[in-house]
Amino acid sequence: MSFSEAANFIRQRQRFLITSHVNPDGDGIGAMMGLERALRKLGKEGIMILEAEPPKIFSFLPEYDRLKSLADFQHAPQYDAAILVDSPTLERVGKVADFLKPDIPMLNLDHHVSNQYFAPVNLVEPTFSSSAEMVYRLVVELGLAPDSGCAECLYTGIIIDTGRFRFSNTSPDTLRAAAALVAAGARPDIISEKIYEKNTLETTRALGKFIASLSLELDGKAAVGSFENEFITSEEYQRVETEGFVNHALSIEGVEVAAFLKEVEKGKTRASLRSRGGMDVNKLAGAFGGGGHSRAAGCTIMAPMAQAKAQLLEQMAKRLG
Repeated sequence: MSFSEAANFIRQRQRFLITSHVNPDGDGIGAMMGLERALRKLGKEGIMILEAEPPKIFSFLPEYDRLKSLADFQHAPQYDAAILVDSPTLERVGKVADFLKPDIPMLNLDHHVSNQYFAPVNLVEPTFSSSAEMVYRLVVELGLAPDSGCAECLYTGIIIDTGRFRFSNTSPDTLRAAAALVAAGARPDIISEKIYEKNTLETTRALGKFIASLSLELDGKAAVGSFENEFITSEEYQRVETEGFVNHALSIEGVEVAAFLKEVEKGKTRASLRSRGGMDVNKLAGAFGGGGHSRAAGCTIMAPMAQAKAQLLEQMAKRLG
C-alpha cells in the first residue's frame, strides 16, 4: 500500500480504534498520539487503547490522558476501522486484539522488517526510521500541517527510534521530517530533557543494578545483563524506566551484540537485543518467535532466566561464528 492509499483509507472512515504493541516505547506512543491529533483536525475521532497503562515517562506529551488502557473499558468501544501502529504482528498488541472485530477494516502501519503483513491493509515501510516518521509522511499526504502538539508527539517517536539521530536508520528524509516538526512547534531541548534527564531515583539505582549484572560472554563479543523476577515484581520497580539500558551493554569495547533479560514471570523471560550491525538481531529474535530490526529487536523466551540466557548465548554463538 502507498501513503496515498492509506490516506484514502482514513478519508473514507470516521471513527478509529488506534493501538500499538504491549510495553510501548516512545515511537509507538508518539505515533499513536500524533495520528490521533491529525484525525481530529480532519473532523474524525480516534480512540487510543493500550493493553496496560502507558509509560509515565511520556506523560509530558500534550493530552497524554487521552491514552487509555483496557482497564478503562468494560466493553469494546464503537468504531468503524482500526489502525495498528508500530506492531509487527497482531499478537503484539496483546489483549487489545480481543476488541478487534474480525470483519473490521484494519490498517497495519509499521516500519519493522519483521512485520507479518497481518491486516487486510498494510502500510509497511522498513526504510523509515520509525513509525512516527511514517505518520508524519501520512499527515502530509492527508494535506495537513501538524500542529505543535502533533509535532511534539512525532518528534518524540523519531528521536527514540533513532537514538537521538545516532543510529544508522537516520536518513536525510528523517532529518528533514524532524526539521519540519521543529518548525511546527516541537521543542528538541524540552523533549530531550523530559525523556533523558528526568530519571526517577529508582531508575538511576536500577541502571546501576543492570550494569552490575553485566557479564561478558563469547570471548567478549556479547554482553548480557538481567533483572530477576523478584526485582521486576517489586514495588520499587514500578517507578523504573528501562529505556536505553541495553545500550550501556553494547557500548562496552569489543562487544558486538548485547542483551537485556527480564524474567517477567516465573519461567518467562523477555530479551531486548542490540547489535553493532555484524549480527542481525531480528533473525536472532526470530529464533524465539520475536523480531524487530537488524540492529534492535526483542523476543520472549519461555524459560527461567538461567535457561533463557543459555539458549540465547547458544544462538548468538552460531551467528558470531
